[in-house]
Amino acid sequence: MRYVMRRTRRLAAVLAAALATAVMLGPDPVVAHPAHPAAARQTRPNVLLVVLDDARPEGMAALPQTMAWLADGTAYPNTVAATPSCGPSRATLLSGRYAHNHGVLHQADVDQLDHSQTLQHTLHEAGYGTAAVGKFTNNWALEQTPPGFDHSALVGGGYTNARFMVDGKQRRVPYSTTFIGQQVNNYLDGFEADDAKPWFLYAGFTAPHAPWMPEPQYADRQFDWEPGPAVGEADRSDKPAYVRRHRAGRAAADAIRLGQLRTLLSVDDALTRVRRHLERLGELDDTLVVLVSDNAKFWGEHGLDEKFMPYAAAYRVPLFLSWPGHLPASSDERLASTVDLTPTVLAAAGLTADYVLDGHDLRGDVRREATLLEYWQDSHNGGFPTWASRVAPGERQFTRYVDLAGRLLSQEYYDLAADPGELVNLLGDADPGNDPDVSADAATLAAWQKCAGTTCP
Repeated sequence: MRYVMRRTRRLAAVLAAALATAVMLGPDPVVAHPAHPAAARQTRPNVLLVVLDDARPEGMAALPQTMAWLADGTAYPNTVAATPSCGPSRATLLSGRYAHNHGVLHQADVDQLDHSQTLQHTLHEAGYGTAAVGKFTNNWALEQTPPGFDHSALVGGGYTNARFMVDGKQRRVPYSTTFIGQQVNNYLDGFEADDAKPWFLYAGFTAPHAPWMPEPQYADRQFDWEPGPAVGEADRSDKPAYVRRHRAGRAAADAIRLGQLRTLLSVDDALTRVRRHLERLGELDDTLVVLVSDNAKFWGEHGLDEKFMPYAAAYRVPLFLSWPGHLPASSDERLASTVDLTPTVLAAAGLTADYVLDGHDLRGDVRREATLLEYWQDSHNGGFPTWASRVAPGERQFTRYVDLAGRLLSQEYYDLAADPGELVNLLGDADPGNDPDVSADAATLAAWQKCAGTTCP
C-alpha cells in the first residue's frame, strides 16, 4: 500500500481594499498603510489551512493549479485519517489528539470538544488574527463564531444558493466554493491591516462532498480511470456481514468519482485566486499552507460507497505542506496521520501547546512503523459498527469490531505486502491454515486505544 503522488516580496497593499474589508470585519477597523516598515514585519508564519471534505489522494488530479502551487513544499503520500468520519476527524485535525482523548466520538458530539485545547486557541493566544471560512464541523451553530476565531463565515454544506453566516449575518451565495475563496481573500485584506501580526485562516470547502453539484463549465468534464481490483471485488465472503450488505457497483463508483472530481475543479479555481491574492499582498513567502482532507470516500471498493470503515479507500487522505524556504520540495514517505497536523503547525510557528498532544511534528525525526485508526458506531452515519485498527502500510493491518457493549464481533487481518487491495481477510477466508497469530497486534491495539501523548503511536 504505497501511494506516492508526483510533483514573490512585499508589494504595496491597496489602501481602498484594505479599508473596505476592515470595515466589514469589525467595528474598529485598522487601515493598512501601503508600505509597512521592515521592522514591523511578523516573525511567525501565517497559516492557511485548507480542509477538503471526503477527498481522496487521487482527487488531486482535479487540482492541477493548486498542486503546482504546493509543489515547492512537501507531500505526505502515506497519510491516514485517524478517524474516517467528519466530526471526529476535524476535531483531531484542530486539536492534535485522537478522538478517544478529545471526546468527539460521533457527529453530534461537537459540544464535547474542549475549545481551549485547539490549534486556533493556541495561535490566537499567541497573537494571531484568526478566521474560519466554510464548513467547520457537523452540527455547529453557524451564527456562532467558534472559540479561538475572531471571525467566521460558516456554511453547513451544499453548493448552490448556499446559506452562509458571515460574522453573524446571513447571506445567500450563488456557489459556495467560489464564495469561500472570495471570503478568504476578504479576511486576508483585513488581517493585512496589521502586517506585524500573523494570521490563521481555516478554509473548509464542502467539495468534494455529496451531493455533487459542479459549476456548469465543469458538469461534463471527464477523467480517465483504471479501477483497482477492489472495485467490483467478486468474492466478499471473507468480509464482515455489514460490508456484504452493501452492493455499490461500477456505475455507482463512476458517479461518486466524477461528482467529486468535477466539484474539485472549482476548488482549484478558488485556491488559485487565493494564491494570486497572497502574491499581490506579498505574503506567499510568509505563509505556511496546509492542504488536507478530513477523510476519504469509497469509489466502489469492496462494494462500498461511503467512508467510516477501516479500508484504505476511506482512510487514505491527501496532505501537502508548503512554506517557501522552510520546507523542502519533496515527497516525505513517512506514515503520517491527521493527528499530526496541529503539532506540526504549532512547531513551525515556534509554539508549544499547553495541553498534551498525541501527534508528532512531521518536520521532525519521528518515523512510525504503524498507527491507530478508530471509529465509534454512529447513528448519524448509518450504524456502521465500532472498530479499531492497527495499520502498518505495506505490511499488515489488523482490525477488531465490537458491539455497543464492547463484545467482539469480528476481526480482519490483511497481509498488505502481498495483498495491497485488501481482498483476502486471512481471518475470514475459511482457511484456518493461513490464520496469523494476532495476539501481539491485539495487545498493541488495546493499549493504543487508551494512549495519550508520548504513549501514542
